[in-house]
Amino acid sequence: MKQNMKKALLVLCMAVCFLTLSACSADSGNPEPVPQQTKETMISGAEEYLREFAAFDAKRLQSELEDAQWRKNTVMETALTAWQTSMTELGGLVSIDTAGAVVTRLDKHSFEVTMEAQFEKRPLTFTLTAEEQPVGNSLVSGPILVPTDLLFVPYYTTGEKLAKAGMNTLMGMGTVFLVLIFISLIIGSFKNINKLEASMAAKKQANVPAPAPVSAPAAAVSEPEPADTLASAEPVWDIPLPGEENLAADTELVAVITAAIAAAASVPAEGLVVRSIRRRPGSKWKNA
Repeated sequence: MKQNMKKALLVLCMAVCFLTLSACSADSGNPEPVPQQTKETMISGAEEYLREFAAFDAKRLQSELEDAQWRKNTVMETALTAWQTSMTELGGLVSIDTAGAVVTRLDKHSFEVTMEAQFEKRPLTFTLTAEEQPVGNSLVSGPILVPTDLLFVPYYTTGEKLAKAGMNTLMGMGTVFLVLIFISLIIGSFKNINKLEASMAAKKQANVPAPAPVSAPAAAVSEPEPADTLASAEPVWDIPLPGEENLAADTELVAVITAAIAAAASVPAEGLVVRSIRRRPGSKWKNA
């Protein structure tokens, strides 16, 4: 029985703890209400910013952008750049719905206001975020609100969104195909590299001067053929002309001439065969 009572008390304590935590979370989920003065300041500030931006022409907008860049005011630089992109699609300002503006608290010291504005070409949703910052001037009561973000969101119809998306798709696909075509042309031109190199080599070869002609060496003194060549050569049948005396029958003379030729040619006498011996006119060889 006592154990059951302890279990029941434990369950009851746990339930109380859960209820307490849920109450705390519910209280923390409800932010503090925005003071009326802060609401009016946020709405009037957003309206003033919107009218000032709508009054800019291209020259004045560029000047303000350069000034924000020089002062390193990133908030205004971002806002002016966004407005420069959207102003041509909006046209002139027609009206601002301040009555329908909504002011919310982001945290303890930050606030946000959202309002609608009608322009000549299309509506616009403008969002201004500001943060409280204390000041040391005694003439100013309470903190001041300093803008931290300005957001311009033009309204586009479904047809305009689809047209813009289609244009972006075509541009992206067209760029990809152009790059692919360019790459294919480069790859296709590789086959001309060998031809170009061959033509350049031919031109270079044509421009090289021809070498100077080398004079032919003096004709070498013919050496007598070796004995084996002479021995193997076919016999020459030399028939003397009428009136010429063939002295080949004189064996002594043949032997002397054969020995002389063998000594002059440095070949064995056995390899020489004398076929014909003629006397040349005016020759004095017989006196030797």
